Amino acid sequence: MPGGQDIKRLPDGQENYDDRQAGNEKFLTDGIKKHVYKQPLRAVFSKEQQMGRVLTVTGRLADTPYRIRKIERNVYSAEELCYSLAQCADFMDEEIMDPELAEWLSESCGLHELARTLQGLLRGRHTPKDFVGTILRECACLPPGETAKVLARMEAGRGMESISRDLSRAQSLAGRGHMRQAQNTYTELLDRLPDMERGTRAQIWKEKGLHYADSFMFERAADCFRQAYELSPVPEHAFWYVASLYMSMDGEDYRHFLEEHPAFYESAYQVEQRAAKAESRFKSGSESRQLRRLRQLRREKQEEAFSSRLGHTLKGMQEDYRQRVSASV
Repeated sequence: MPGGQDIKRLPDGQENYDDRQAGNEKFLTDGIKKHVYKQPLRAVFSKEQQMGRVLTVTGRLADTPYRIRKIERNVYSAEELCYSLAQCADFMDEEIMDPELAEWLSESCGLHELARTLQGLLRGRHTPKDFVGTILRECACLPPGETAKVLARMEAGRGMESISRDLSRAQSLAGRGHMRQAQNTYTELLDRLPDMERGTRAQIWKEKGLHYADSFMFERAADCFRQAYELSPVPEHAFWYVASLYMSMDGEDYRHFLEEHPAFYESAYQVEQRAAKAESRFKSGSESRQLRRLRQLRREKQEEAFSSRLGHTLKGMQEDYRQRVSASV
């Protein structure tokens, strides 16, 4: 399969999808849509295929797409589904065993027998490999021998297994304070992951941002959270993006950003509410009281008392730091 977002290529090399809406690849023929095909579940190839024209598909083209959340892609036919599953076989997991997929194949594509078979698999103790294998074999859209290769890749799980292991290692490194090694590991993971693996890429960018924020590097954190939000625009990513901007920008620049990006108003409200609560907790805490007392002694020029209290405060902070470091090793 070609890389990137190609769903299928015609023999003359022309891309066979509609990109009028970002992320929505709708299977098109050479200006003609083949809407309804008969059972059995086999792809029907006409002489026109050899001329680089219309390729027929199993079942019928759907008016409403099914979204493969793992790769953030909409598919409009069983053939698109099969080619997409083949593309991302290394990253398929239990998420693909979706009752809504069986329902979509039945109601939108007219593949009632396949849907009933999949529903039976969902009721039993079956694996994603069983589920995907049933779809690929019944639709028969892939070249001979390709289905076995796809299922072998799923069995090996050689994509996400190693990536999940390295992601856990990076999180462990960061938790022990080894920030540079953790950030290097995150960067290596992003280099290895395909673009279609948007969910995992967003998670890694978020982790990078959180660790930069822990080190008070809020501008770098903001860039990471922005990347995460662009890949997966969920409220969590929006919140951390706005929070890092709140910490890194001066008031005027921050307000100007919000004026230009009203979609972040709700996140900004949450950030400012939490910031106000955090400030209130700090002011009522022991650390704030110690600082106020130090300022008072300094204003009153009680140098000896000031030096004694400052030394006591610093010693307490050093001891607290040692305990934190010891706990993380």
